[in-house]
Amino acid sequence: SVTELSKALGMLPSKVSRMIRTLESEGFFERNLETGKYRLGIEFFELGMVYIFNFPLRKILRPHIEQMAKELNLTASWAILNNSKVIVVDRVQNLNIDLLTYRIGLNLPIHSTSLGKVLLAYLPEEEQNRILKSVNLTKFTSKNIVDENLIKENLKLIRERGYSTDEGETHEDLNCIAAPIRNGNGEVIAAINLMGEEERISAEKLFGFVDYLKEKALFISRQLGYKINF
Repeated sequence: SVTELSKALGMLPSKVSRMIRTLESEGFFERNLETGKYRLGIEFFELGMVYIFNFPLRKILRPHIEQMAKELNLTASWAILNNSKVIVVDRVQNLNIDLLTYRIGLNLPIHSTSLGKVLLAYLPEEEQNRILKSVNLTKFTSKNIVDENLIKENLKLIRERGYSTDEGETHEDLNCIAAPIRNGNGEVIAAINLMGEEERISAEKLFGFVDYLKEKALFISRQLGYKINF
């Protein structure tokens, strides 16, 4: 409501009301006629889609996730880390269920998802500590780890083997694997993953595609200028 917005912004209700009316006329906010409260409008969605479709990496990664999804009949996604938030930039879905968590543009839990864990694993230790202390380590299922020390141990393992997993840790019926994407400087700037429902593909069978995913991630990284030093 205007009252709630004015309190949150520390501004006079009259000023907030004028601003909201202007934004409403441009389609950035929509008003509920029954309650008088506002919600985000379609223009914010359009701006978000413009950003996604013009994101430089998307043109490179989109063909690869389309290929993976088609060849394996699995869902393929990629994400970036932005201000401690894991953002799904693009996804090709082959799921019977629609997972709100993995929708494009939404934040993923960094401590339980394969994409979040692999992006976190390649950060400097100080940055890892900062993020883990700043986020809510929610217990989604009986399998996901919320102990900070155990999470750090798992992050070391991810760096050693070059991929991460999510075996029913975020959703009980969903298994995932993810691998890092590097730029020309060797920095991890994104991650790609494969996911499938437990009833369609077991965790053991999905994890059999780890080498395939790592090779795909390396190929993309080389497209971005990454070179392996022997």
